[in-house]
Amino acid sequence: MPYALTITHLYPDHLNLYGDTGNLIVLRRRCQWLGIDCTVKSLTMGEVAHSGQTDLYFMGGGQDTDQVAVVNDFHQLKYEAIRADTEAGVVFLGVCGGYQLMGHTFLMGNGDETRGLGIINVSTRAPGTDVKQRCIGNLIVELDATTYAAMQTMYATPRAIPRTLVGFENHSGQTHLGDGVEPLAKTIAGFGNNGAAEYEGARYKNVFGSYMHGSLLPKNPHFADYLLWLALGRKYPETPIALAALPDTEEWAAHDYVVQRYG
Repeated sequence: MPYALTITHLYPDHLNLYGDTGNLIVLRRRCQWLGIDCTVKSLTMGEVAHSGQTDLYFMGGGQDTDQVAVVNDFHQLKYEAIRADTEAGVVFLGVCGGYQLMGHTFLMGNGDETRGLGIINVSTRAPGTDVKQRCIGNLIVELDATTYAAMQTMYATPRAIPRTLVGFENHSGQTHLGDGVEPLAKTIAGFGNNGAAEYEGARYKNVFGSYMHGSLLPKNPHFADYLLWLALGRKYPETPIALAALPDTEEWAAHDYVVQRYG
């Protein structure tokens, strides 16, 4: 049975710092290699979102001014549809600024508090006395047991996959999770969500937030496959989804290098 997925890139003209668009390239290319028909579309300022039109949303990072610029547009033209989709299990990935925006509020570097998109119950504020500098550097985290167990079932043939994710963080905001939201992973090296350096990212249903920049999916092919697997499982609920195990020689080499050097 041929599979097809639609991926929507939110605000590509405003939220596109630090190579985050590379995550879309990875998703599209892996679909190609896996024989999945993939359509990528942009949803920009002034365009209205309609629920039920996509299988996976992606939103990247941006400067404070760019984040502020999209908030009113989102609430006026996109909130209802995207909220309905994410509550129904549509996959959503937000990275750095995109992750911060997913919450209810974020406190800007100039002290102004801005309303967030309200997709998940998190909030972000400027550094306090515990962290005065930016959270910047290589980040290594360990996935929670439930997510890792699910990943081990998504391939047609068993394969060894790491429990770690690696990436590069560069943020001043400190993100805190509210009720109903679980961390994506436990921090091994780096900061993650905040200066306490205990956890990184967030998950609510199939909505994921992370501070790992453009290297998130290129260096973590198992997480890229997991997002696709979740999207396929939701779209084709009557069909057991089993992905082919791609070689990923270069991807694993990049992943392992970060773990070995900075872990």
